[in-house]
Amino acid sequence: MTTSRYLIQQATIMPCTLQPDGALDLVPRVQDVLIVGDQIVEVADHIEPGPETTQVINARNHLLVPGFVNAHAHSAEILEKGRYEALPLELWMLYSYPPLKGKHLSPRMCYLRTVIGALEVIKTGTTTLQDDLIELPYITPEIFAAVAQAYIDVGLRVSLTHHVINLPLYKTIPYLDEFLPDDVRQDLDAMTGLDDDAWLSLFKASYADWHGKNGLITLALAPSAPQRVTPDLMHQIGEISESLDIPIHTHMLETKTQAVTGPEFYGPGESVVSYGKQHGILTHRTAIAHGIWLTDQDVELIAAAGATVIHNVVSNHRLCSGIAPIRQLMDAGVNIALGSDGMSSNDSFNMFDVLKMAGLVHSVTRPDYSRAPRARDVLKWATYGGARSALLQDQVGAIAPGFKADCVLYDLNTTSFIPRGELPIHLVYAEHGASIRKVFINGQLVVADGTVLTVDESALLEELQDLLTEYEPERAELYRQAERLLPAVEATYQKAMAQPLAIERFTRIEE
Repeated sequence: MTTSRYLIQQATIMPCTLQPDGALDLVPRVQDVLIVGDQIVEVADHIEPGPETTQVINARNHLLVPGFVNAHAHSAEILEKGRYEALPLELWMLYSYPPLKGKHLSPRMCYLRTVIGALEVIKTGTTTLQDDLIELPYITPEIFAAVAQAYIDVGLRVSLTHHVINLPLYKTIPYLDEFLPDDVRQDLDAMTGLDDDAWLSLFKASYADWHGKNGLITLALAPSAPQRVTPDLMHQIGEISESLDIPIHTHMLETKTQAVTGPEFYGPGESVVSYGKQHGILTHRTAIAHGIWLTDQDVELIAAAGATVIHNVVSNHRLCSGIAPIRQLMDAGVNIALGSDGMSSNDSFNMFDVLKMAGLVHSVTRPDYSRAPRARDVLKWATYGGARSALLQDQVGAIAPGFKADCVLYDLNTTSFIPRGELPIHLVYAEHGASIRKVFINGQLVVADGTVLTVDESALLEELQDLLTEYEPERAELYRQAERLLPAVEATYQKAMAQPLAIERFTRIEE
């Protein structure tokens, strides 16, 4: 098989390489880039094509940047896109992740929904996705294989998790047990998932089969949240993470209810962060999704561990969760990444929505405007920060020799980039993906002028539409089951909202 070679000539390059002071090099310069196989092998003012077969791309008046890393998403939600208005997480989960769901989707349906999400990802400038795969009632080998193969077929780099919950719902949310009808509690107890040994065995088999596959797939461990997993399983996950040097991907302090969870479940002064640390899942390999209701002590623990916080700013608003203390995390030196979260709490995997909102939201949390994040900060979160969250920071997130050829070429002769002020500001606030002309992942050209080159998009969309007709009645029944829990979860939510806390993450405006 012939090794592919691309010579990108005279592009305006924003290298995004990490500097000694922790900032990224975002200074544009006009240079050539040589891609051989899956890697960038040379970046210079001028590179001769050479005698080998090389595809030459004239990139004058084009911007070349590393592809974004979407550090937190859930492909399982793609079929729930466009179905919800603003709704608190605890209520929303009843519908997006029905706790009484006892039947798996077919592997083919899981393949198709994954492809649909991946298509949007690559067409909008993201080249690495962390998919926290939640499949109820549990992940099967066939479903995991279908999802992984979908990413390989599209050509998207993915950090794919094996999400696990091994406690019933009413043992993961404070106060829920006191409001739950007996018949619903019994039905929740009757839901059967994998026991710990079976889950660990399945993860190890998936790791052996898929980790490193086609140079695109890496695996991560995903204890759903410290309050949703037993201490014993957390310790085992921590040990596997250390022995294999792979990430732990988890959720912590997404809502006020979760902030109440710590003292209610574990005692005064405790939080799910300290509980997770106690049981081995807070390390430098840990990526924490959301981190909104963090206390000062939580921030200190995360910083000391060298963990990452993934800022899902669009989803945080859509699920009525609050505003994360990003400035505090920045000051503490915590690595920050950006994520879209799932399709039913965002409705899009387009990271430009996330970048723009991440750059705007925190400018109204305090009057000192000098403390607001800048475009350069947001771009670091979207490249290096996301790569670091997946332990891929030495492979992706920069235009430099030795890095994987995951890069995106933007046309600068578009309304988004004229009059060509500060290019980082244009990327964060003016662009939305319409200027993208080419996307390379692992050295493969996967998108050219808006067309995906790896799969037949129209045929796959048509097939999914046909299957959705059969899926809708099943989904309606899941909704009916979810409604059985709604009054108890609503009462739980209201009780949690009434609890006093030393921190506040909601904005309160008199109406």
